[in-house]
Amino acid sequence: MSYLEYSNWLQRAVPESACWQLDEEARETPSDNGDLFPRVSAADLLRHIAERKLQEPLPPTPPARAGPPPLTAKEGKLSSEGLDPDRNLDEVVARGKKVELTREKLLCLVPGEWLNDEVINFYFELLQTLRDKKSEKGGPRCWFTSSFFWGKLSGRDCKNYGYKDGMARWTRRAKIDVFALDYVIIPMNIGETHWAMGAIDFREKGFRYFDSMLSRPHSNFVPFLRRYLADEFKDKKKTGAMPDVENWDLLPHDHPVPQQRNGYDCGVFTCYFATYFTAGNALEFDQDDMMDLRLRLAARIQMTEGDWDPPG
Repeated sequence: MSYLEYSNWLQRAVPESACWQLDEEARETPSDNGDLFPRVSAADLLRHIAERKLQEPLPPTPPARAGPPPLTAKEGKLSSEGLDPDRNLDEVVARGKKVELTREKLLCLVPGEWLNDEVINFYFELLQTLRDKKSEKGGPRCWFTSSFFWGKLSGRDCKNYGYKDGMARWTRRAKIDVFALDYVIIPMNIGETHWAMGAIDFREKGFRYFDSMLSRPHSNFVPFLRRYLADEFKDKKKTGAMPDVENWDLLPHDHPVPQQRNGYDCGVFTCYFATYFTAGNALEFDQDDMMDLRLRLAARIQMTEGDWDPPG
């Protein structure tokens, strides 16, 4: 190999700055045969690269990923029993305030399955109970709507605003004054093919959207929630228009929202968006945690009660 060929190879093999430094060292070293550009041996090349690497500072060690805690023995046992397809599928495995959940419905938490409305709503009901207890000790005041709230408000295709079609009764039945809350948490079944979570944030006077697949909500997400607040205020407060609601907008996330890498884990992400956000914790979970988080959901649903902070 000629020196020119060798130099071209060297420039491809190591950084340009290193090549120039090595060339300069070679030129300053007398050649036995008087070459204008003395050859650099492979040993010199390796020595030079090794010396440079030793002089370079070590790259910072990336922080350990703060994922969810491992499953407990109790969670493992409960999830194994609840998700056993060989057991009675009609057996009631969990009882809430308003609904009972059979094993057949719970089996949507088996890996690879898409979560159904019954499991989403049952889990959000458990979160409601947990957050109500926490609010008595200074935690955020929350209302977790059912998965049918957004569809009723926006229509099946998110294009038909429908507050007059019975939406005013939702807070009456729940005995909720949304304007006394910190958050309204909305599980959203989008096109009957995808789960996401919306939130009305009364602390920051805006709206939040958590989606494990899409970066932004439907274009009517913010306008319809603005209209909902205006109509709800008018219906419940009887004092005129809600101040400044037209300036409420979509709030940015402080950190990237965890993303799914398949077409079926969106419901699990949605459940944990609600769990972590209403606990005031960063969304420290990702696709690699979905297997355990499915089992944890199955266990928590069967436990019915529990203290899940920190969540995971």
